Amino acid sequence: GTGTGHACPIGLGCVMPMLAMAMRTCVSNRIVQKNVASSRSGSATRLGTRNKRVACFRQIHTRRDSYTTVVIPRATAANDTATNVSPDAANAVATAFVDAQVKSNMRVGVTSGNIIGPVLSLIHDKLAAGSLTNVVAVPADALAAKECAVAGVLVSPFERNEDGKLVASEVDVLALSVDELVVGKDGKIAAIFGRAQRPVQPDLQSVAKMAAKAKNVVCLATHSRDEPIEECDALFEDSKDSNTKFIPLGGKVPICMAYLDKDQWDEDAENLDDVFLGDAEVWRRGAELNANPRGGGNPYLSPSGMHTIVDLCFYDPKEQGSLERWEDGLVLLGEAATPEKVREEIESCDGVLAHGLVTTANLAYVSEKGAEGTLVVRKIEAK
Repeated sequence: GTGTGHACPIGLGCVMPMLAMAMRTCVSNRIVQKNVASSRSGSATRLGTRNKRVACFRQIHTRRDSYTTVVIPRATAANDTATNVSPDAANAVATAFVDAQVKSNMRVGVTSGNIIGPVLSLIHDKLAAGSLTNVVAVPADALAAKECAVAGVLVSPFERNEDGKLVASEVDVLALSVDELVVGKDGKIAAIFGRAQRPVQPDLQSVAKMAAKAKNVVCLATHSRDEPIEECDALFEDSKDSNTKFIPLGGKVPICMAYLDKDQWDEDAENLDDVFLGDAEVWRRGAELNANPRGGGNPYLSPSGMHTIVDLCFYDPKEQGSLERWEDGLVLLGEAATPEKVREEIESCDGVLAHGLVTTANLAYVSEKGAEGTLVVRKIEAK
């Protein structure tokens, strides 16, 4: 624990933000002692980085310095389960995507999500009608494979055995159902996927591999931050519409981490917590919903026993027990940070296998309400 009588979110002795200055000094000493004892490759470099972060943490955002008590809320949030998407909105987005992006002789990568079912149904109907030929679906996870079977679309494996090694194959387009999406000032699309924990935990590794092998990555969304998208302009950081308020990407970022043994996992998770000290909290997912931030009595472990999933939660604890996001969205060292920078920091941490932060999407199809409440789908192209 932290010595304050409050539980650490993952039970690793990591430091929760908003502790008093005296506790921060103790934290700095703990980090130094831990890293001096570490013999892992690159530990000396990481030690210097952590010490700089702790020193900076003492100075940044004076609004945080008045907090001396940390209350750990329950990990459950609205987006822990799949968002209840309007069938009309899902069908509209699926139609726009399939009509424009799916051509004959394509391998179409699909993830799980409420929009993927309609996508596959449309592909099946077009194949049956003869307007498409030789199109196969490449599912990124077991749930997506089930959707393919229900829709009656032929499936092709993503990874193939070549001389005893699994080799990822290329896909022409990846349909990625996302939880949250924004368009930055630079015109790049950034999104988060994998927040839903039911009906099954997401396969972050497979989706990340497929995104890397896809010629085009297309984000599909009817909701953002668990709310229906009313105006697409609100997703643009440089929106010229003064009546819309842009909300930066933030909240939970799912991260898949290796779990080869408990001691190694403890060290890797503690390192992740140290890197985002004062900016985000690390919550481990439980095998059941309503688990506390340490994963409850039965923390989630993959069927293979080789990895677990944590959420990097960019929450502002100014109200005890709240799940309120930082106004700046994603932050580093107390300042607003781009999704690309946060992605780089996450990927620099030992034990991280994959994450749900998307910064390489080429396109997005997003539903919004048009005139007189009609549904409109907008195509967004990344610059």
